[in-house]
Amino acid sequence: MSSTELPGGDGGRPAPRWHAPVGRALTVLFLVATAVTVAVMLRGQDWSALGTSLRSRPPESLAVLVGLAVLANAAALLAAMFGWWSLLAGISAGVTGTGAARIFFVGQFAKYLPGKVFALVVSVRMGRAMNVSALRMTSAWLLTLVIGLLTGATVGLAAGPRVLGGSVAWLALAALPIVAVVVRPDLIGRVAALVARLRRRPPPDTTLPGHVLRRTVLIQLLSWLAGGLHLWFLVIAMGADPAGSFLLCVGVFSLGAVAGMFAVFTPEGLGVREVLLLGALSLVLPLPAAGVVALVSRLVAIVSELVTAGAGLAVTEWVRRRPTTRRELAMTD
Repeated sequence: MSSTELPGGDGGRPAPRWHAPVGRALTVLFLVATAVTVAVMLRGQDWSALGTSLRSRPPESLAVLVGLAVLANAAALLAAMFGWWSLLAGISAGVTGTGAARIFFVGQFAKYLPGKVFALVVSVRMGRAMNVSALRMTSAWLLTLVIGLLTGATVGLAAGPRVLGGSVAWLALAALPIVAVVVRPDLIGRVAALVARLRRRPPPDTTLPGHVLRRTVLIQLLSWLAGGLHLWFLVIAMGADPAGSFLLCVGVFSLGAVAGMFAVFTPEGLGVREVLLLGALSLVLPLPAAGVVALVSRLVAIVSELVTAGAGLAVTEWVRRRPTTRRELAMTD
């Protein structure tokens, strides 16, 4: 299968020749439009507020908060990996934790390529080496996507009280979708089947035990919470009120990430999340400071995810080679 083929439902047909150059052109145009939008929003702002915020914070405090942000985002990635492992093991019982982790961490590098298909192609290829069929791997990928969208949009409602006004009743509203899928986990399978039809893919294998789906949902919620914490640490570093900015950071981070999933022609929703963060964080920070947080948040995410994925791959490779090394030592003895 070439890198432009889509597994399942395509008959193995490669994408048209114009697909790749058009995708690259749309990516460039989108990034330029995003840069212009951000520049317009920041034009004419009083940047002295940013200098004041930085001078009022000890360098040691800034370094600690940025370090905590990196760790929080790494924890979010690890939680997402355990959620993926839980789901994949439920679909294909023969998958080991090491194998699931390798697929997930390799996908972290593939997701920075424009387009959303490369991570799936990589997952399908690696799954075949583990005797997991393309259909089952695609099913796991689709179910993971649906759970991520559902939980991310739900957690995003936490930003409602600050963005749209109102009381903590927004939190009760945010809990309803999660309660629904915990009570009726089969709803996830129905949504995944709908997504598969829209994407012209085979319907996923949704015959998963309810406890597997519930566990995956709860793990993904923890992942979104940890991701929001990384943004919260950065906002505090810029001088925002910790209590007044917590729900906003957790909610808007999830919404930004979910919106980025729909930005097909940008790697990891580049630009989409930054615009949303810039607008929402301006409620608790001066606009220049909010812009800095949005950009630093992206940098923290890239660094922490790539370093964590690289370290995770190194660990899984060591685990894979360890039995071979023992056998070789035994033969030597």
